[in-house]
Amino acid sequence: MGMGRYVLRRLVQIVPVLFGVITLTFVLMHALPGDPVKIYLGLEPSQELADELIEHYGFDQPLYVQYVDHLTRLLQGDLGRSFTHRQPVSSLMLERMGPTVTLMGLSYLVALPTAIALGVYGAARHNRAGDHASRIVGLAGISTPNFWLALMLIYVVAYEFQLLPASGYVSPLENPVQSAKLLVMPVATLATAQMALLMRMTRSSMIEELRADYIETARAYGIPERRVLYRHSLRNALLPLITIVGLQLSFLLSGSVIVEEIFAIPGMGRLFFDSLVVLDYSVVIGITLFFAVLFLIGVLLTDLAYAYIDPRIRYD
Repeated sequence: MGMGRYVLRRLVQIVPVLFGVITLTFVLMHALPGDPVKIYLGLEPSQELADELIEHYGFDQPLYVQYVDHLTRLLQGDLGRSFTHRQPVSSLMLERMGPTVTLMGLSYLVALPTAIALGVYGAARHNRAGDHASRIVGLAGISTPNFWLALMLIYVVAYEFQLLPASGYVSPLENPVQSAKLLVMPVATLATAQMALLMRMTRSSMIEELRADYIETARAYGIPERRVLYRHSLRNALLPLITIVGLQLSFLLSGSVIVEEIFAIPGMGRLFFDSLVVLDYSVVIGITLFFAVLFLIGVLLTDLAYAYIDPRIRYD
């Protein structure tokens, strides 16, 4: 099977997955306790105003009718209208996409090279002091919750030493210096767990490759150790790492919700959290759908990267 047919088949397989995501999110959101109208208007809203909003947004319709209406709009490319923000969900998400993409992109740019460097360093010094130090760093990174690390960074860096601002966001295009100051702690928080897991995976994969027969043969021919590490071992060790990188996208998306809320970053993660609290159904479903599409595309790109790194893999 050629690559084109393989990509087409995988894209077709995404459709029922997205349908399941939409259905499950819709059911779970409506199963949550609370009334969005009362949350929006207060505990004692005007009955006339409440009835008007209920009728306008179709909350008086049976649940299956609301589901069919929402699904019909989605098939037409309409994500609906935010109940609390009074604007289309698509435009609302577009406004918040920049901070989230910036945060996630910088986190990957920090986590991935650092993880590979520490993983290779630990594998090259297996069971020595450098290896033990890298393993401790990895274990600490995996064991530290995002929210705790974020709060500790704010307390120590922002309040105790007053080195960086505690929260906020400025686009790098508007003020690069201020943006860098505001993004240091959020990026460090989001990248720590990713870096730790990727580092441990790189280290384990590299140790396995360095024990292979072809590595012993290369060393016997007098090839320099640095070339053995980076040109021979690392290329083969990257295959399982790519799997983790693709799957880590889901953890990165979920982590952005916590990080954006703590550091007051006006991104999609914070919008998702705020909308979930006030039961803004259309926004929650729209962001969940976007995150699902992004994750599925990441998994597809991961599968395609397999063949580039390992020519033995074919599209079957």
